[in-house]
Amino acid sequence: MNDQSPPAGSPLETIRAEIDGIDKNLLSLLAERLRAVDKMAGLKPPESGLPIRPGREVALLRRLVAEAPAPLEREFVVEVWRAMIAASLRRQRNIDVVVGGGRGDPTRLFDIARRHFGARTRIKDLGEPQAALQKAAENPDTIVAVTSWPAAPGVGAWWPALSERRFHNLHLIAGLPLHGSAEDPEAAVFAASPTEEAGADITLLMAFDPHHRLQRALNEVGLNGREVARAEPRVLLRVDGFLALDDARAGALARAGLESVRVLGSYARV
Repeated sequence: MNDQSPPAGSPLETIRAEIDGIDKNLLSLLAERLRAVDKMAGLKPPESGLPIRPGREVALLRRLVAEAPAPLEREFVVEVWRAMIAASLRRQRNIDVVVGGGRGDPTRLFDIARRHFGARTRIKDLGEPQAALQKAAENPDTIVAVTSWPAAPGVGAWWPALSERRFHNLHLIAGLPLHGSAEDPEAAVFAASPTEEAGADITLLMAFDPHHRLQRALNEVGLNGREVARAEPRVLLRVDGFLALDDARAGALARAGLESVRVLGSYARV
């Protein structure tokens, strides 16, 4: 094997020099981007809570993927910009992530969280989804919970715990990974952060449905949705479109026959 450097002026050396120049320009642009983020943060009023904008992040990634020239792959674009988004968030506040997958694959869930929140983010596996949710509920300004997807096959029916009052300050803000072809994401992100519309959203709701009136209630309210899972008398349902946490249509579902209707939150994919 020949480890000698190519001679000066050779085509290979010329290309390497070109790459070095591009890398230098990229570093300057990344620094410029972070400085712009700092300026924007300085214009915002001081506030508590997590500096997460899930809807804006998805909209940004969709635009970048659509505008990316060849040979950029969409997965590469999402991965690079997620790292930059994570770096920008760290400059505003340190965010810790707790993971709870139940009987799912903890390694896969940890990897999904790492790819989304960045390599420098502190991530701790707490084993069970309820343990991760509890930690996030107790630390609403600094901790995000990543759980296995509610009602995912093979992970156990942990989702009924979401009806407990201790978790009512947490909302579903993202489904991970953001870019995926499967109908349902693999992981859910719960945080004490406002939900935000991105377009083509899916909303998850929970209700008590002892008389099995779910489909009739959806039809009466004019929502396109379906049952995802049932643990009598609780039912988990998904609805096409974005429903705010205080959406009047949730109240309409209650008047149409459901009980204790709660909007868990929404998610959108890239």
